[in-house]
Amino acid sequence: MPFSVLKLLESLCSRVAVLAALLMALIIVVDVIGRNIFNASLGFSYEVVSISLAVMFYSGLYHVHKTRSHVTIDLLDKYFVGGLGRFVFWFVYLIECVFFTALVVTVFMQSYESYKFGDVFLFLGVYKWKVILGIAILALIAWISLLVAAPQRHLREE
Repeated sequence: MPFSVLKLLESLCSRVAVLAALLMALIIVVDVIGRNIFNASLGFSYEVVSISLAVMFYSGLYHVHKTRSHVTIDLLDKYFVGGLGRFVFWFVYLIECVFFTALVVTVFMQSYESYKFGDVFLFLGVYKWKVILGIAILALIAWISLLVAAPQRHLREE
């Protein structure tokens, strides 16, 4: 079986998404129990849950892009068939690529700006640029998946 970088990235992203979801759930449960039973909360819970949510989102996007399993509104799909349908389908895909490219670039720029200003998480004491850079790398991996998984088919009927 040949080595595939894309399969390795998919496996890595899946594991990261699951770990981020588990960490988020664990922190929430511990924080709620702490607030209700011990009348004390975890000071860093908001920051960790926010970071975990972003990590889970961007690492999960790899699989979503690869399988083209986005949430879509297909009310008008029945009207766009044949050549017009293919044109609309590819036009929407290109808009998606442009938008996600801008998003990835923006996240990398945000990491750089955070580095320049020396932003630090309040309770964690970690530089924000390091976390944002990690999220930007996950977004870049999802972007690669979006480009590699260009639509192979137009509509289910064809």
